[in-house]
Amino acid sequence: MDLTYILQQILNALSLGSMLALLAVGYTMIYGVLGLINFAHGEVFMIGAFAAMYAITGLGFSLPIALIIAIIASVLVGVILERFCYRPVQGSGDITLFITSLAASIGIRSLFIMFFGSRSLQFPMPEYLQGIRFWGDILITDLNLIIFIFTVLITLALSLFIRNTKLGIAMRGVSYNKETAEAMGINSNSIIVATFVIGSALAAVAGVAWGLQYGNVRPAMGYHPGISGFIAAVLGGIGNITGAAISGFLLGVGQVLFVAFLPSVYSGLRPLFVWIVLFIILFYKPTGLFRSNIKWE
Repeated sequence: MDLTYILQQILNALSLGSMLALLAVGYTMIYGVLGLINFAHGEVFMIGAFAAMYAITGLGFSLPIALIIAIIASVLVGVILERFCYRPVQGSGDITLFITSLAASIGIRSLFIMFFGSRSLQFPMPEYLQGIRFWGDILITDLNLIIFIFTVLITLALSLFIRNTKLGIAMRGVSYNKETAEAMGINSNSIIVATFVIGSALAAVAGVAWGLQYGNVRPAMGYHPGISGFIAAVLGGIGNITGAAISGFLLGVGQVLFVAFLPSVYSGLRPLFVWIVLFIILFYKPTGLFRSNIKWE
């Protein structure tokens, strides 16, 4: 096993790391303003993928239009969850929020299985994303490269937005102290909705990327990526946006390398890696690899 092989596996992991980064940022943003780990985030991710798939195969739209439709669908679901599931139980305690979030996740997944079955449905990939490039002996697909670049640009734009716009500053204010922010005239409910909009949009982008990368979608597709995104948020220091994004990339690369160094018969053990990481982090550094004070960085 030489350096070329390791570099190839790292490049192969770019798209997975990108998707986990987007999911992790969504998790950590919602936690920052609401103190909630939104376990239905994986289902919001799944709905975005389904919406894009049907926009392409059923309505004949191009991928860019399908991506917009996916974002709209996921945002609608995210806002509905916030308004009708989470807002009524705010202040009822962490256990109530946890149970509500878990119930929403299971409910959405069960509804999709009821209507679409548990089978995988094909997600078409446009020809212009099927290109392959060689860097010496290392191969990288255009899709991997585009997903990675797109994710980096989104993360940088979001960081600038949070730091330099009135809405971003208001979001940071609510994440620091909701009561003080409200006393200064900030409508915390509006800020929470805006945060769900952004987090759900990121999940939709990740869902479409997942469909393109793996060529199919299914109702249960959000479970493992959702768990991985949550663990990436914990790894980065829950509440730390930059840490969440970096940790998403690290966790994606780690999963691929974990399987790459095992015999092929153990290739199905990739989900095990994220649980190993979670247990190690909780045991040795429960605040995450990056500074975490449950405030946005």
